[in-house]
Amino acid sequence: MKFIELTSPKIARLAPDRIAVLPLAAIEQHGNHLPVVTDTAIAEELARRVEAQLPDKIVLLPTLWCGSSHHHRSFPGTLSIGSGTYTQVLVDLVESLIASGFRRIFLLNCHGGNQTPFSEALYRLNLQHKGPDEPWIAAASYWNLASRELAEQTFMETPRLSHACEYETSLMLALRLDWVRSPVTGESEGLGSQYYDPLGYTPSRVVVCQSFDQLSSDGALGSPEKGTAEKGNQLYDLITRAVVDFLNEFATWKRRTF
Repeated sequence: MKFIELTSPKIARLAPDRIAVLPLAAIEQHGNHLPVVTDTAIAEELARRVEAQLPDKIVLLPTLWCGSSHHHRSFPGTLSIGSGTYTQVLVDLVESLIASGFRRIFLLNCHGGNQTPFSEALYRLNLQHKGPDEPWIAAASYWNLASRELAEQTFMETPRLSHACEYETSLMLALRLDWVRSPVTGESEGLGSQYYDPLGYTPSRVVVCQSFDQLSSDGALGSPEKGTAEKGNQLYDLITRAVVDFLNEFATWKRRTF
């Protein structure tokens, strides 16, 4: 069920028993071969598939297409909200959903730069809404929510999703072949460090902040030339199942009483 198609009274009736799902995305550079709409396009396709499987369990909100992407601004085409402002935007939107009566809210994130702001937003919201009728509010990036399934798959040739990489290129090829331009290239060399992997292929043990012009000459990481539409369709199926499985469990969560 889609939020924007409902009347205000219908939302009031549905809210207490439905999960509000808000997809988070971005408009930003994705190398020389993918359009700036990449994260938003992937978010909307994932959300569409999830809503089709759970039409009576979730209320799907429009994708928040502008994200926190200041680390991409050295490349033209990036539209970004600063992390502090973006955190407040998320707090205000979730507050609006709570005021509408929703007791379970899930932020489905599809852009890495949104992760720190959404964590801060959830921290603030929890402090504001502790009490006997406190809502469940959760957020996850799709690659983390599907991390177990992604680790077990055997059809991808690179170990993990990064940016404008084999994974995102495959997901876009499955959507629109004409949106993927040649040449398809990306930065595939790491530092060789056991502590920090700028490609994200292995977990880093230290935090290092670098903008994308420090990581790649063209703004892309990984091996996007390995992407295919077939891989993209397999990824959509895998990730959709992971999100649906979570939402089915999320609907059953109970608050502990002391």
